[in-house]
Amino acid sequence: MVSKGKMPIILAVIAVLVIGGGLYTAYAFFDVFKSNKTIYLEAEAQEMQNFSKVMEEYEKNYNKYAQPYLEGGVEQKVEISNLVLDMPTADPQMAKAMEILKDAKLVTETKADGKNNKNYSKTNLNIKNNNVVGVELFYDAEKVGLGVPVVYNKYGYFNWKDKGVMEQRYGLTGLPERVPSSKDYMELAKVPREELRPIIAEYAKLYADSIQDKQVIVNKKATFEEQGVKLDAKEITVTFTPEEHKQLLKKFVDKISKDTKLQDLLYPRYQKLAEMSATGTSQDMPKLTKEEFTKKFTKFKEDADRSIDKGEVGEGMKMVIYADKNRNILSRTIETTDKKTGEKAVFKLASFQDKENKDHVVFDVTTDRSGDTGKVNIVYVNKKEGENQKGSVKFSTTDKMGETTKSDFTADATFAITKEGNKQNQDVKVDFKDNQQAQAAPFTLIWKGTVTDNDKDKARTSDYKIEFTGPQNDPSMPKKISFAMKSDEKFNVANIKLPELNAQNSINMATVTDQELMQVQQEIRNGGMQFMMKNMQLFQQLGLIPTDAGPMMQ
Repeated sequence: MVSKGKMPIILAVIAVLVIGGGLYTAYAFFDVFKSNKTIYLEAEAQEMQNFSKVMEEYEKNYNKYAQPYLEGGVEQKVEISNLVLDMPTADPQMAKAMEILKDAKLVTETKADGKNNKNYSKTNLNIKNNNVVGVELFYDAEKVGLGVPVVYNKYGYFNWKDKGVMEQRYGLTGLPERVPSSKDYMELAKVPREELRPIIAEYAKLYADSIQDKQVIVNKKATFEEQGVKLDAKEITVTFTPEEHKQLLKKFVDKISKDTKLQDLLYPRYQKLAEMSATGTSQDMPKLTKEEFTKKFTKFKEDADRSIDKGEVGEGMKMVIYADKNRNILSRTIETTDKKTGEKAVFKLASFQDKENKDHVVFDVTTDRSGDTGKVNIVYVNKKEGENQKGSVKFSTTDKMGETTKSDFTADATFAITKEGNKQNQDVKVDFKDNQQAQAAPFTLIWKGTVTDNDKDKARTSDYKIEFTGPQNDPSMPKKISFAMKSDEKFNVANIKLPELNAQNSINMATVTDQELMQVQQEIRNGGMQFMMKNMQLFQQLGLIPTDAGPMMQ
């Protein structure tokens, strides 16, 4: 039994706990006692967490897809066939050519080793069992080569170290110093999260510290409306006067100019990009020392401050955010005005889920300058059920001067992705339409295919049927173009080999003598003539050369 003397104390403790718990709940979940600034910044913090999760998932999926291309050699064969060109024509030659092309096959074979920077590709165009076009291209860290077997039986090549000789001798410009590998691009794009997070955190803190409570207005009983969806939400309005906007931008510029962590993150990637894109011309990205690179940030601050002081960044800014009860931002609208140019701009991004668990993303940009109004709108809707997806994407762009429409274009797409075991089925349809042409029928693209993964054999097979439909009553346009595309890929292929070059099957274009070069040119002309004679009938049927060209070419 509890004594009567202790009972008031226990009741007081319980009361404190209940009141304290209620106050905590009210504070944490119902925004009681929170300042407007706190409510706004909590929504922004939640947005950063959501974004981080999305990026982690994207990185995980991307690495899963890209890893096979980096672990070892990859072989791929792509075949395009069953070409149908349905176009009204009164020309019997054109009709015959379209009939012949139905049997054509374009075959591309590639072998790549991203680790060792080896790449080989061969493209053949076969018509009626004749190899009409055949090209081979290969390179590694030392050399690059080219072959056209249908015309000449030797490869032409040069070593990367002789790039200058090739440019001077043949008048070539802009040759790369090497061809970057897939591994190079992956390393360039990869930014470790552990390096990026503390940098972003510092800029987030700078922004948070710059916001004053007077800049924020909160309506806790608002309704978010978009695409027919209505949700209870808080409406948060953040306003920056021209001076507040100016000072915020200056703080960010100053921070960037002195941010050694950011510079340390960017400099090696700048070096890598400059090295990968180098051609030895004045158009190259300059190669900079770390000190020179850092000075670029100082110059950036000088230029940016000058631009801000001149009022070239607009006249303040207004931002309206809708956030749900869990602080998730449903939409963000930013309005800017530039009094000097008279331009007003509204940027809107919304991301939310409806009661049917469909994901919605809306992107909208509207600009208005002296009655010249432009608008771009993208609406994405997707319903995910496990690994299956079904949805649509609508894109529209308009440009008006007053009430006069200068352009009005739309593209509406529907898609469905279904998974059955190791097979993924894809079904995509896109309608393109110029709405200024009232009588114009839309152009339609249909893409249907199946991708099959074979983990046991480390292989992937893709089969697609692609169809493009145009206006049915326009004699100048094809009614339909369709073709089939098949891709076979093999991963973890050991020992990717390039053609073995020797004096009998290749010519070093950098070291060949002038006399030898003249002989090569003559042999190529002879090979070209023989090729034309061999395929004379086919080329005449295709209308590429006149029917009486035979005697002239003999």
